[in-house]
Amino acid sequence: MIHRNLAISLGFAGAYIGGAFALKAAERAGFIPHGAGGQALQVFNGLTLAVYGNFLPKRLGNFRNPASAMRMEQVLRVSGWAFMLGGLGFAVTSLLPVPFTVPIAVLSAATAYVLGYSAWAFMEHGPRKGEPRLDA
Repeated sequence: MIHRNLAISLGFAGAYIGGAFALKAAERAGFIPHGAGGQALQVFNGLTLAVYGNFLPKRLGNFRNPASAMRMEQVLRVSGWAFMLGGLGFAVTSLLPVPFTVPIAVLSAATAYVLGYSAWAFMEHGPRKGEPRLDA
């Protein structure tokens, strides 16, 4: 039996691929201008990332150590905000007549911020030698 979350994910993946094929077919048939299908897909990618960023902080797992749980919750919140804003920035800049490097730079900045913040949070506030562990 397929798990409910897996079935939903496979449904969204199928709709995503089907939408991309439909945009390409409409572009080849002449229903939409050349290049509009790719631009629409880029906007959809950005909005999908924004929605994912909105759901990211709600996915906190089980932790034995309360300090680790609080740190992970904080990292997930920061990551959610960064990816939501990065996704919206990617979608908006994909609509503008700018080179494609601008939306990529916006998304790269959000990703670099998340990676940097995550590394700082787990290295700076990680367990130190001689400190008692709460989960031991």
